[in-house]
Amino acid sequence: MVILYFLGGQDPFLEKGIAILCRAIREAGENPQILILPWGLDGMEAVSKATQLRSAFKDLGTEAEVAWPDEDVDTLREKVSSSDLVFLADGDARIMRRRMSQSCMSDLMQNYEGVVVGDAMGGAVMCQHVILPPDEYGSSYTVILGLNLVDFGVVPRYRREIDPFMTGSSMGRTVFGIPDGSALMYGAGILSHYGTVYMFKNGKRTTLTDTLPY
Repeated sequence: MVILYFLGGQDPFLEKGIAILCRAIREAGENPQILILPWGLDGMEAVSKATQLRSAFKDLGTEAEVAWPDEDVDTLREKVSSSDLVFLADGDARIMRRRMSQSCMSDLMQNYEGVVVGDAMGGAVMCQHVILPPDEYGSSYTVILGLNLVDFGVVPRYRREIDPFMTGSSMGRTVFGIPDGSALMYGAGILSHYGTVYMFKNGKRTTLTDTLPY
């Protein structure tokens, strides 16, 4: 059974983030093997982030290795199958999604049975649709296809100022706004959260509670 963690964008190794990450590591089992995917970053930035994450996981008493988009299919398949937790690092969602599609990683994630932690945009990519706020590519929100691990969308680093974008993007779909320091968890059909999370559905905003159906 896969268990999915969607982080709001805080540093997962500091303050509130560490509590969420430690919970995910515990759910991955005893002495879990971590697989890091820094696929939304390029060049030395990706290498630096991978080194930083491996060191941070080691400080927590876990071993982590890195998978790269240019590795062959057999290598990627072996790395995924031998891991207990896959960590999708934050980065550019468009780049991340394209690299997953061009490699076998998109297919491998469909059948993964461990814990998947998506840090900020790494979490957004796990959804059926990746909802991107207005940026240099457009003045309105943009929707691209995600990994389709869940049928809802998430927007990390949520703040009240983007409510017009959130309500517009929620027409016909459910979208969760996850602020820094909060997280959404999903497994076995059960949705839970850490901190305050907001649900947008058909243009309406609701504060998520543990008993609120979506």
